[in-house]
Amino acid sequence: MILTWALAAMVAAAPPGCADHWTVTLDADSFAHNGAGKTFSAPKLALFRDKVDAKLKAVVDAACRNGDIAPAQAKAIRRVRVASASGATEPHLYSAEKGELTLEWVFAEEGLGIPPAKEILGGASCWLKPDGDACAAEGD
Repeated sequence: MILTWALAAMVAAAPPGCADHWTVTLDADSFAHNGAGKTFSAPKLALFRDKVDAKLKAVVDAACRNGDIAPAQAKAIRRVRVASASGATEPHLYSAEKGELTLEWVFAEEGLGIPPAKEILGGASCWLKPDGDACAAEGD
C-alpha cells in the first residue's frame, strides 16, 4: 500500500521546468543608485529577489511548455542578473554573455513591482531571436 502511494506521488510530481536551474541575482548597484532616488532595505531586496526569481522561472517554464521558448535555449542559461533600469519603457531580457541573461526594467520606480508575464516574455525577443527585426529595431 505504501509503495502504491509513493509511486502515485512520483507520477503526480511536476516535471522540472526548463528554468528551474537558473540562479537569479540582483545588480545591487542599480538598486542603490536608481533614477527614482529610492532606497531599499536588504530584507526588502531579498524578498523582491525571491519574487522575481519565482515569476521569471514560472514565465519561462510556461513558455517552454507552450513551445514559445525552446527548452534547450533555456537550459543553456545558468544565471540571470536583475537590474533596475531607469527610463526603460518595457522589460528587456537579453543575453549579456554566454550562459547569462540580464533582466532590466524600472523596478525601483515601480516600488519593486514585477512586470506582467506577457511583458517579460515580450521583452525576451533579443535573447530568443538576436537577429530578429524586434531586436534590430531597439537600437541598444
